[in-house]
Amino acid sequence: MARPRGKGARAMSETVVDRPGRVAETAPLAEQSAERAHRPMAACLLALLAGALVLGIVSLVTHIGADATSTLADGRVWRSGEAMHRIDRAIDVPYAAQLRRAGAALRYELLGDLGPQVREGCPGWLFYADGLRPAPSADAAAPASVALTAHVATLHKYADALRRDGKTLVVVTVPDKARVETKALCGLRQDERMTARWDAWRQALAQAGVDRVDLLAPLTAAHPAFYRTDVHWNARGAQAAADAVAAVVQPRFGARGDLRYTAEHESGVHARVGDLLRLAGLAEVGDGWRPAPDIEMPETIRPEPSGGLLDDTPPAQILLAGSSFSRRSGFADRLGRALGREVWNVSVDDGQFDRALAAIWAKRAAWPPGVRVVIWEMSEDALSSPAAIAPATTTGIAGTAALGPTSNHGP
Repeated sequence: MARPRGKGARAMSETVVDRPGRVAETAPLAEQSAERAHRPMAACLLALLAGALVLGIVSLVTHIGADATSTLADGRVWRSGEAMHRIDRAIDVPYAAQLRRAGAALRYELLGDLGPQVREGCPGWLFYADGLRPAPSADAAAPASVALTAHVATLHKYADALRRDGKTLVVVTVPDKARVETKALCGLRQDERMTARWDAWRQALAQAGVDRVDLLAPLTAAHPAFYRTDVHWNARGAQAAADAVAAVVQPRFGARGDLRYTAEHESGVHARVGDLLRLAGLAEVGDGWRPAPDIEMPETIRPEPSGGLLDDTPPAQILLAGSSFSRRSGFADRLGRALGREVWNVSVDDGQFDRALAAIWAKRAAWPPGVRVVIWEMSEDALSSPAAIAPATTTGIAGTAALGPTSNHGP
């Protein structure tokens, strides 16, 4: 007799004879019992997943409501991938921060790895990866002079409009930390394209006939001019930069101004966790699991009261529109002290190429009438960022000409 096959074979394997002449089918009781036991667990897991989804949506909506810049309605943020980064920042899970810190600490301790955005040169000296090689963009493979075309056009528009109104534009480009602190690289090196772009920009400034400040030499002489664990200059670097900028600006005013500044130092020294440690995820781990933070003695520089009835300072004659460099280490106040004048600082963090200048340019009708010099500070890294908005070329500072976007060519 042929053996049963298929379902018949399985059916025969699941039957027993409980009395002569009668075959009784019995289900695999053990399997049925296990299945029944798994149902509550599956239901609990589904409930947890559903709860997590609801909490994630609520967290995302709350985050977007609190931060207008995190909107997901713009289709460009989805095409660029920025939308997923915003969602990732808005949605978090319990203990995620602790797990990330532990992972970053172990990664550095075992592998010496600081993540995709940070590189370590000589022991304890950290560098921003984008300062070592160009950020991916459509212009990364283009000649430097071509990649900077839109930036040079924007430069001319600002300079020409200010010149027509009797104001002076002074361009200050801060060289990257890796370009200045070369002795601390220890095997790291800047991509040749970075140097080509730096040289092309300096040549464009010279050809434009604008006042410019070359900070490479004074910052190199001030070694160390940058924090070890931060992309920004320290107090020595900020002072060297302020002195160099003041030397270019001062002739526009003749004699030094009468405004005096005072400097106050906090007692003792303090550890300063730099932004590169934060980028590496090591800001809040023990010192044995990360490069040692910088040590500094905090200093506060401020104008002295004039002694007048209202203690008013003289009207600002200098406008400083720059990046985070102009907001760190008291640079603006150091510059004002070197000039003896009030500096109107409108710089912003993540200033990119002309973000601060473009923002204040839109409000130029409200500028103090005494402004005579506009200092436009940018970092070398900003040369890979697109220009924000360019000024109209047909209207002076006091006008209300419309502003339009320039060509985008960066990330």
